[in-house]
Amino acid sequence: IKTARPSGVSMVKFMSAIGLVLLALVLPALHACDTSDEVSCPPGWSCCFNQYSPANKTGCAPPGSDGCCTVGPPKPASTTLPNCLVIGDSVSIGYTGDVAKALESVCQVQHGPWDVSNGGAGTTAQGLECLPLYLNTSKSEPIKWDVIQFNFGLHDLDNSTSAEATYKQQLGQIADELLKTGAKLQYALTTPYRPYGAHGNPVVAELNYIATTLMINRSIPLVDLNTRVHDYCGVNYTDCSICRMHPCSFHYTPEGYAWIATPVIDFFKKQLGVPLS
Repeated sequence: IKTARPSGVSMVKFMSAIGLVLLALVLPALHACDTSDEVSCPPGWSCCFNQYSPANKTGCAPPGSDGCCTVGPPKPASTTLPNCLVIGDSVSIGYTGDVAKALESVCQVQHGPWDVSNGGAGTTAQGLECLPLYLNTSKSEPIKWDVIQFNFGLHDLDNSTSAEATYKQQLGQIADELLKTGAKLQYALTTPYRPYGAHGNPVVAELNYIATTLMINRSIPLVDLNTRVHDYCGVNYTDCSICRMHPCSFHYTPEGYAWIATPVIDFFKKQLGVPLS
């Protein structure tokens, strides 16, 4: 009895399948959370209660940490469009919807972490600890990002010498980790915090100066959202029509977020080689 010899293509497929099976046996499994079918934590991490998580208040805790990180974006990677990520605070949450809508035919835009009502990526310390979650889906599925915009600052408003040194060190570490992804990067300068700025506290300007120096040294382009707000509201404003609170604090109206989103949209287009309209 003659048996047909497998073709080269068939053998490659067979060996690939065997390799995947062996890899699955060797690699530790993801930890699916009982409290949400939308969350799986990375190996070694544990499911935890996160009050602001849209995924039934479920987050993931890093090994040996008391913190509970908000998980990454909910959608799997697009297979038809580039994948774009915004990492940042609640202001970035506010304008990401405008960015995603404007770029819906250009790239799939998501926010890391998956947050709709809290502080987003938080402090640089929190961002550094939780970055592995922000870069993957809420189910810990990897995404090969094409462009990543990131920002930290509104949750680091301490201009003591030690705090600014920590901010510089940790933001630099975050930038270096993001460079390892191979994505094109852009950094958004922190928007104004008027309860301090209106009373002469220059902490936002100081943090933006630190961030600018770090990004220039790494050839990461800057999206100047601080100037964008001041262009609309003035240099030393206390109130402005696009502010959500009066006098102004640090959040904006829908019209305000649309105004802030415009340069973000343009930068994503430039990074992707799409002509500006």
